[in-house]
Amino acid sequence: MTWNSIVTIVCLVLLSISVWKEVRRVSKANLVLRIIAVAIAVAALACIAIPLTCQTGQTVSDKHEAVLLTDGFNADSLKKYLYVPVFTTSSPIKKEYPTAVLLNNLAEVRADHPGITGLHILGYGLDEEEMKVLSGMPVAFHPAPQPTGISSIGWNHNLKAGEVLKVQGRFNDPENKNYLVILKGLNVTLDSVAVKTSGDFELHTTPKTAGNIVYRLIVKSGQDTLENESLPLHIGPVKPLKVLILASSPDFENRFLKNWLSANGYAVHVRTTISKDKYSTEAINAPQIALTGLSATTLQNFDVVVGDQLALQNLNSGESAALKQQVTQKGLGLIVRADSTGKNDSWFQSSFPVYRTSGQTQNSSTLVLSGQTQPTQALRLDPVNIVYKQGTQVLASDIKNRSLISAGMAGAGKVIFSTLNNTYNWMLAGDEQDYTAYWSLLIGKVARQVSVSRSLIVLNELAGFNQQINVEVLSASQPDSVTIAGVKPAFAQSDAVPFLWSGGVWSSKTGWQNVGNTTGSAGDIYVFGDNDWQTVKNCRKIFVTNRYAKENLLNYTNAGQKVHQISRQIPKIWFYLLLLAACTYLWAEAKFSVR
Repeated sequence: MTWNSIVTIVCLVLLSISVWKEVRRVSKANLVLRIIAVAIAVAALACIAIPLTCQTGQTVSDKHEAVLLTDGFNADSLKKYLYVPVFTTSSPIKKEYPTAVLLNNLAEVRADHPGITGLHILGYGLDEEEMKVLSGMPVAFHPAPQPTGISSIGWNHNLKAGEVLKVQGRFNDPENKNYLVILKGLNVTLDSVAVKTSGDFELHTTPKTAGNIVYRLIVKSGQDTLENESLPLHIGPVKPLKVLILASSPDFENRFLKNWLSANGYAVHVRTTISKDKYSTEAINAPQIALTGLSATTLQNFDVVVGDQLALQNLNSGESAALKQQVTQKGLGLIVRADSTGKNDSWFQSSFPVYRTSGQTQNSSTLVLSGQTQPTQALRLDPVNIVYKQGTQVLASDIKNRSLISAGMAGAGKVIFSTLNNTYNWMLAGDEQDYTAYWSLLIGKVARQVSVSRSLIVLNELAGFNQQINVEVLSASQPDSVTIAGVKPAFAQSDAVPFLWSGGVWSSKTGWQNVGNTTGSAGDIYVFGDNDWQTVKNCRKIFVTNRYAKENLLNYTNAGQKVHQISRQIPKIWFYLLLLAACTYLWAEAKFSVR
């Protein structure tokens, strides 16, 4: 027997007894009203015990939309979507909100729910691969606030031994607290920077070890650690560059440059003019070769030629032609040190017109080097600067933004023109850091490039476990032999660029993945864990989903209206009031009737 049946029987019995007692009363005054009051009281009591509902119509927009929950969404925002399907691809969200439908992937939205034509995405959103599955489905994005921490990050993953590691990122700090970003390697602090407001930061260090290593990037607030992320690096061996120094006379600049190059493992040859057609030669870290006459065959042995302007202009016609041929046709790099006596009509200076300020003497100024955020220590500068010409790149300027060093293409090679002849003063002042940064910039920018037959580029450098690692290979032929973690990707050739091949493999484990059968490649690939770089990933999801939502806007301005019948429970307060009124009447009638 159901609860409703029990309540009905009990109330009928109670009604019969109450009516019988009212009829048996001696006084017959107000008998009808008393019976009605008894009936109302018993009926109200029954309605309190039995939940009563009523059908009502509700007009809703016929939108055919659904809600997709992603990490970071606000539970209160679900109140706006009481009568639409709710989906999620996250198992933790499904456990917290059992009414949500768990999807294996977003393709099931179209496959299993074809009536849905638009999605409301709540939370941090989706990444690029997930967005591709939506295939243009209209979306309205309701993003969660950007989390506190590192919102974007970048670093040179693959270095040569001795190169500087640069870690650049952006920190999101809506609360304006004090944070410390620390770069650690082998549990040793290598660099750190304090951040208080949202903005960019940069860290530097020079790795001392080779091979595959993993540094840590730590964000701390007081004693609390906000983030502790992996920073994988591949440090490859350096092929020693061969440098030829041509000097018109002995000077300190060439002496210090020779010592610095040899100390850093470069193969160095020096030819210094003693008198007409007579030279002194020196070889360091390399076997001695004949440098009396510079031919194309001799210059083919070098990657960079450094010469003062006078020494280069004094080359005989054969040597000058051989140097020009090697630079323009074979990619030899040339660094020219300007001097006040040099002419301006040389082939190597055609792209670098020089302006000399008359009546001015040397002045002291700091330099801003290309790729460096901090200026160097001050140097004494001649009143000379390079006039900018289209097709050239400024590598160093003074505090007045005047160009002091400029680079340009010369056929297959590059030429750098410099107005500085006293950088050795940095070494005399103990400032080896600026000296190293200066000459590393020039030599790295101009050195002869070694051609590679095949190179690999990783597209998604923060790829995690059980995600696809997307790569591109530059190769003249199909790269069938390339492997990633022992797996051969299926490469597809680009329609626009015939030598560009794209492919990918699924990561089955975290950590370093070996890349095989490439030359000049990006080194081995590191696969991150699921919890690595969550703040960066969430900020990227917000950006990607916002961009997709703007391109595929969910707009239902022309949606029709439909009336849905819903059941609503009648509030019991009304039945309590009826019971109170009936009982009050019966009490009052009995009291005054006695009187």
